[in-house]
Amino acid sequence: MTTLKELKKLIFSLKIRRKKSERNNTTTTIHLHGSNGFYIGLKLIFWRKRRRVFSFISAISGCLLLLLFSSVYFPPPTANNLFLPRHSSVRHVVNVREALEYNFEAMFQVPASGGNLGRDLWSWSQSTFYYGCSNASKTFQTANRKKLPDRYLLIATSGGLNQQRTGIIDAVVAAYILNATLVIPRLDQQSYWKDTSCFAEIFDVNWFISYLSRDVEIIKELPPKGGKAWIPRTIRVPRKCDPTCYETRVLPVLNRTQAVELTKFDYRLSNRLDTELQKLRCRVNYHALRFTDPILKMGKLLVERMKMKAKYFIALHLRFEPDMLAFSGCYYGGGDKERAELGAIRKRWKTLHASNPEKVRRNGKCPLTPEEVGLMLRALGFGSDVHIYVASGDVYGGEESLAPLKGLFPNFHSKQTIATKEELAQFSSFSGRMAALDYIVCDETDVFVANNNGNMARMLAGRRRYFGHKPTIRPNARKLYKLFLDRNNMTWEEFSSRVRTYQIGFMGEPNEMKPGKGEFHENPDSCLCQARGIETIEEKNRKDAVEMSDEYQSIEDPDWIDVDYLYKIEEFMSD
Repeated sequence: MTTLKELKKLIFSLKIRRKKSERNNTTTTIHLHGSNGFYIGLKLIFWRKRRRVFSFISAISGCLLLLLFSSVYFPPPTANNLFLPRHSSVRHVVNVREALEYNFEAMFQVPASGGNLGRDLWSWSQSTFYYGCSNASKTFQTANRKKLPDRYLLIATSGGLNQQRTGIIDAVVAAYILNATLVIPRLDQQSYWKDTSCFAEIFDVNWFISYLSRDVEIIKELPPKGGKAWIPRTIRVPRKCDPTCYETRVLPVLNRTQAVELTKFDYRLSNRLDTELQKLRCRVNYHALRFTDPILKMGKLLVERMKMKAKYFIALHLRFEPDMLAFSGCYYGGGDKERAELGAIRKRWKTLHASNPEKVRRNGKCPLTPEEVGLMLRALGFGSDVHIYVASGDVYGGEESLAPLKGLFPNFHSKQTIATKEELAQFSSFSGRMAALDYIVCDETDVFVANNNGNMARMLAGRRRYFGHKPTIRPNARKLYKLFLDRNNMTWEEFSSRVRTYQIGFMGEPNEMKPGKGEFHENPDSCLCQARGIETIEEKNRKDAVEMSDEYQSIEDPDWIDVDYLYKIEEFMSD
């Protein structure tokens, strides 16, 4: 009671002060004391009505708790349809978590259409202003003036078809540097595939000899010496050996023994040579190396059948074989089963260090999965009606791995689906000849796509630049890997926009790579000419493309992805 009396006195005093303030007519003072009075009065009201206030707060808190409880344990009708019936509180909590994940995924809705990007997906408008040019200059010495008598160079190539192709190309240049006669290279018949094909069963040997006759003298086999078989001296030169290296390491032995065989001959010649030697490389690669007539005929037939299905089509070189994945050290989320399977395969190569999958993927050295390739293509503007020819080996995970890609692009084809077993019979037992068929289709396609940066991808990238800069898409794996990981946390529009940005410089456009960047076989800049007096590409676009491409080309090890290297990794490490 004493407290109530004191409060009454306070209220009375407030009234007296207020009257005085009104008489003084001071606005600021009125406002200040009025505020104090209001505060004290409010305290009095709360004191008198304390029980009602506490009851009101309790009621509000109870309502909030009830709403929270109902939102967790009683999902809305649409969510109930998505998940299993409610059986326990644990099940309900799981349902809520799944619903949240579903809502994130619902943000990322892949359209069936590629959209309208305002550009031609199937060609580059500037490509007509560029052309391949590999003719020798007048100062280039011909074979009849340069070659020394009784000097023979033999080559033992290494790896699969496209890796061996690099060896054949460089063998011609090495023979020119050494002033030697080249014996038709011996193909690798001991590699992973055990392909017994010889040079003449894959390449037109007579055309090869004839076309290069002015550059290097080439014979089919080493002639006997003194009526007896000639056993050449074998040498292995270092990788990226330049002309001086050949003149100091090989030429003295060649002069002494007259016949030298260079073994494991792949990437044994420097990437950077003078312009005349680079042009010789181009003459070998793009003109002298021609497949045999049976391979050419079957390859052209596959292209014609794809053209019958659609005016334009994509050819995808999909490297996703178990051996290649094991060697790369990448991890694709398959849990203990994947780690055990690929780990067992990886043990074949004793010199391989323990892998760090996250680091490998972060450095852009993991091939894209089939699903990631499909998402990349859709983001780049290719709709579900596009026909895709897939060149691949045995895909890890089989149909389960391919299902997302086929879901995005149901018009899915391969050699086996567009040709009969009888038509493929003469090639199917030889991996090199089957690879040659894929090479032809991938070369002739409107758009070539690779999920890797292996030998075939590099070879075809260079060839398609030389013959008109046909669109060639290779993933900017360093940038894309983060995007694929985060895709369920963004909308499709944001995802596709980023893909298109990251792929600048990786699409096969003219001038997207600086001269000298990458392997010469993928960027034959010495053999690319431009029409005079024509503005072929805006300076800003050229600068952007080159800068983006530099990220990709900074990866120093070009062989990370090829099965070609798997079986011989220990020898590679010993070089």
